[in-house]
Amino acid sequence: MTEATLNPEPSQWMSKILSARPDPLASIRRRTRSAFELDPDRPILATGHQAAIWHPGILAKDLALSAASSLHEGLQTVHFIADHDADDGGLISLPSGAGPSLQRVEWRVLPSAGGFGSRDRPAAPAASPPAGDFLPSVLAGINSIRDALDAGRDAANLAMQIGGAAASLAEPITGPIPRRSMSSLLESPIGEWVLDRLSADPVAAAKSYDAAIEAHRNGRTKDRSGRPPRAVARLLGRGPRLELPLWRNTPEGRVPVFADEELDPRELRPRAMLATALCRLAACDGFVHGLGGAIYDEAMEIWISHWLGEEISGSLAPTFVATATCRLPLVAPVFDREADPTRLHRLQNDPDLGREGSPRRDELLAAIAEAPRRSPARRQAYLRLRATVHAAREEQSAFLDAMKSKVSEQATTRSAATIAEDRTWAFPLHEASEMKTLGSSIRSSFSGFSGFSDAI
Repeated sequence: MTEATLNPEPSQWMSKILSARPDPLASIRRRTRSAFELDPDRPILATGHQAAIWHPGILAKDLALSAASSLHEGLQTVHFIADHDADDGGLISLPSGAGPSLQRVEWRVLPSAGGFGSRDRPAAPAASPPAGDFLPSVLAGINSIRDALDAGRDAANLAMQIGGAAASLAEPITGPIPRRSMSSLLESPIGEWVLDRLSADPVAAAKSYDAAIEAHRNGRTKDRSGRPPRAVARLLGRGPRLELPLWRNTPEGRVPVFADEELDPRELRPRAMLATALCRLAACDGFVHGLGGAIYDEAMEIWISHWLGEEISGSLAPTFVATATCRLPLVAPVFDREADPTRLHRLQNDPDLGREGSPRRDELLAAIAEAPRRSPARRQAYLRLRATVHAAREEQSAFLDAMKSKVSEQATTRSAATIAEDRTWAFPLHEASEMKTLGSSIRSSFSGFSGFSDAI
């Protein structure tokens, strides 16, 4: 199955890219783009991701850039490698076997992160893959990944080695898309401008950052218990010293930067929200996210508005979403979907044991939420919930025991089925024809774009 998602409709992208916005940083924007060897007089559509051999959902972002630029010769594209992140792009998962024997094996192709951002790790030779029972396309992908990584073993750093390998593997379907270091934005004119403001009032920057994260979290859809979802980033004011949205590179790895410290851009790396803020303030006229990035950038927009003001936040380049779902043709056994350990856990902690229409769980949780924090009433409400859950377990012990046995019996088949449904296998492991189909699908979605010459 191959399915792409683009949001908003591609026919709207160019008008948003060229839309009039406040331009308080015009000079800084031009100098930033020139520093990255981009034409300051032509619009730029950008994307970015960690240094990795990504899955097709990430490849879709580059495919969207390619589709847009192929229709509009004046549109520049650039992919910013998020080289500030200490992600483990050197670890690649591989599916091996079929049916009940289907399993995930890990290929440690490059050294682990060890707490360092990918910019601050050296390039290295690619290690040999593990043995396995691989599909032909997976085996071909393994060989192409190893060759591409070995071709970049003399790159400036691990980020550029992996980023260059991903670019070369994608180029047959995306065409050439320039790569740039995202963390280097801190050393550019826009980075200098932002660091000056961080230095001038670090407390205001950090507190508005935390307030934005909390406001965004509380504004999102709550779960069944009434709790808001996880925050998109860690708070800066969680310890005795106030942090800034920066990392510092040290011989021991990256460490937090505190509000009372000097800011030397040569040793600093942006955290995620600051990184895309730098991009969208000066380095592009549109930024293509995946589903996750689009969510955390909502919090970033709140932060920039509260910290730097409405005019600056209004100058942020618009965002778009591109993602895709592609699965390998893996053979997995059929298993009973009711034998799910997550479902069992939920039932064991539900006074209604999953019965539709019963209000007890919601009523008990509401009583906890309504009572003041750390109050005796809140404690009593919690104890009532636990007592009701315990009574339900006692009453339905035979049913729950049968569920536990079923979950245990089907552990192997459930694991194999989960592996078969995974959409995050590296894109070179798929058939080349399927990736071309994905590219064609995305390209055809952009056929509604108005002509570039007409738009400007």
